[in-house]
Amino acid sequence: MAGCSDIELGSEVDCDLIPPAGTRPVAILWNRDDVESYEETDGVITDVVLKAGKFAYKFTGLAQAFKSSQDFQRSATTGRGQWKHKGTIVIYERTQEQKNNLKKFGNSRVAGAFFLVGEDDDSIVLAGKEVGIELVAGEIQNAQANDGFFILNLSTPDGDIENESGPMPSIFDTDQETTEAMLNALLAGS
Repeated sequence: MAGCSDIELGSEVDCDLIPPAGTRPVAILWNRDDVESYEETDGVITDVVLKAGKFAYKFTGLAQAFKSSQDFQRSATTGRGQWKHKGTIVIYERTQEQKNNLKKFGNSRVAGAFFLVGEDDDSIVLAGKEVGIELVAGEIQNAQANDGFFILNLSTPDGDIENESGPMPSIFDTDQETTEAMLNALLAGS
């Protein structure tokens, strides 16, 4: 075990390279079981390969409506570090078709790309790579708040057994345009 848990890098502020905070109002999600493979180099996801006939789905919104965050916890069982990936998306439609889709959300695990503000190599991250993220129990709609839109909080499952082994990895291939094209190619109808 020596060496696999030793830190190997410090951090230094470069005022000219501080990335902006926040998220862009877009997420591309896919069903976790539809993943054939992730290709990666040095921990950076360079391609997402879905099984034949399977697709990803794009959710778009307004301003800072979408969020992504990460929590660290220590396993009570093993003492090892674990990561919880989280994301919030807003569904602006109240159609029956979308409600039927939300019903499926309640019984599924997804993974997906969350877009942070900026266009640097690390501005798109993958939530749920290893165990997926799922709908968190609680209120998802209030007709008197948030204009009655559906607010979906997604997270790594609760508990000590299933967690991610690290922070959300970056998704990047060559440049921002190529990376976004690769993700958009996963969409139904592409």
